[in-house]
Amino acid sequence: MGSVGIPQEQVYDVLIIGAGLSGLCSLYHIRQRFPSWRVKLLEAGSDVGGTWYWNRYPGARFDCESVSYGFSWDKDLLQEWHWKEEFSPQPETLKYIQRVAERNDLRKDIQFDTRIRSAYWDESNHTWQFIDESGREYKTTFFVSCLGFLSTPTLPNIPGIGTFQGEKFHTSHWPKEFDLSRDFAGKRIGVIGTGATAIQAITEIAKEPSIKSLHVFQRTANWSAPLRNSEVTPETMEKYKAEYESIFERCASTPMCFLHQADPRKTADVPEEERLAFWESLYARPGFAKWLGAFSDTYTDRTANKLYSDFMANKIRERVHDPAVAEKLIPKNHGFGTRRVPLESGYFESYNRPNVHLVDIREIPIEAVNAQGILTSDGKQYDLDVLIFATGFNAITGAFSAIEWSAKDGRPLLGSSDTEKGQRAVWVDHRPQTFLGITAPAMPNMFMVLGPHQPFGNATRSIEHAAQVVSDLLQYCKDNNYNYVEPTPEAVEQWTEHVVECGKGSLSNEVDSWMTGINTNVSGKQTRSVARYAGSALEYRRRCEASKLAGWKGLQFA
Repeated sequence: MGSVGIPQEQVYDVLIIGAGLSGLCSLYHIRQRFPSWRVKLLEAGSDVGGTWYWNRYPGARFDCESVSYGFSWDKDLLQEWHWKEEFSPQPETLKYIQRVAERNDLRKDIQFDTRIRSAYWDESNHTWQFIDESGREYKTTFFVSCLGFLSTPTLPNIPGIGTFQGEKFHTSHWPKEFDLSRDFAGKRIGVIGTGATAIQAITEIAKEPSIKSLHVFQRTANWSAPLRNSEVTPETMEKYKAEYESIFERCASTPMCFLHQADPRKTADVPEEERLAFWESLYARPGFAKWLGAFSDTYTDRTANKLYSDFMANKIRERVHDPAVAEKLIPKNHGFGTRRVPLESGYFESYNRPNVHLVDIREIPIEAVNAQGILTSDGKQYDLDVLIFATGFNAITGAFSAIEWSAKDGRPLLGSSDTEKGQRAVWVDHRPQTFLGITAPAMPNMFMVLGPHQPFGNATRSIEHAAQVVSDLLQYCKDNNYNYVEPTPEAVEQWTEHVVECGKGSLSNEVDSWMTGINTNVSGKQTRSVARYAGSALEYRRRCEASKLAGWKGLQFA
């Protein structure tokens, strides 16, 4: 392979893949910093938006406060934009992202409907070569991955999935121009999964009076807590506009860049009556206060976590009429908050409706999917008209799996320790190794925004920081006439060890979830790995800055 025959108009200084928030932010900063460079962004979809373009299922919305989610650098748009709800729904969020692209004239450098198939590192001239599904080739010196950490959907590993004769789709590929009352009227709906996406979708589907029935097939019960969403009045929005600077400063001061942080007290230091009153006050507040505002030892001390989990379990029991159903909805294999907590608006009450049924497939597994619906191991057949897979994503490293990578020395990025060619994968069994979560070994000139080993809190705040680090790195390369950058083996080893160390003592690292690299539907993801930076975002930013001030210590240039 080589670059022979690639037209000059397809040769770039920087190529960005992905037009979600990460891609748009990166494109804006790189274009501002390097106006003479040839920069192009390639996107698989037909418009900007990323997560908010693909996930258009009923009830989709974000669970952090709208005013903490916008881009801080587009100050004119902050003053122009009126968030309609405290927690913005998907259509409104997508409009905001489209407005970002429109205001900053970003679309002129974006090529839509372009899905990359393979990528090849050419050591002879220090360039990446990409090939899309149509066979078109692109050559670039630097490459910025904005693939997203929840962008590659997974289907459940159940026999016969392809045989179902009714409508079937993953929540991330929900039909366009969909109308719930029209398209689900009189139909028997089945949903597999009870994760964050499912909780939002199930709540909205259950509310629709025209559906005939809704069966929810639950393998793992999930904690959830009230969102408590509300409209944003014009008066409130004006107040927010005047406070944006302090809002972003507050986000920058918290470990996960949200507007909430832990109460400094320890659970056992607070008398029981006062403790319960505090938890009640948290439960009554909107947003992530219930998760992130708890006592400081809630997610490191087993006894503290059990006490808070018991409190939350009782809230579920109060809301679900059938005690047997309530118990099935209460997680028994992990404590509250040890996974990212989805927020809901009436999810548990959904199961009080006579046409909504919970099927516990851990107790009675699914035997197979057939033409008519789902057959469980007790011989019961559930006939369905629509089957929805709310089964999540091949998270974090999974976004890279859709591309066939040939890295330095021809090594694959993902795979087992010994591939067919006898070469060790860069990330064996999806276990990432990085430096600062921005660069990876054997992947020269590649930078990642919201990739593995970066903080996963308030996404936009993390994206802005990562895009700034990438821009600073590119500036250093430009100033010194470098066309090659790669982390040193020592820096990768030390950073990866630091990431592992940050997770120690946290109960969440003992739990199977996408944040610990587990996905039973994906080969190679059956054992836990540390795929995200579990330390404070403040410490993460400090370490990035320390490397920069030391002349980008940990990186080698040529």
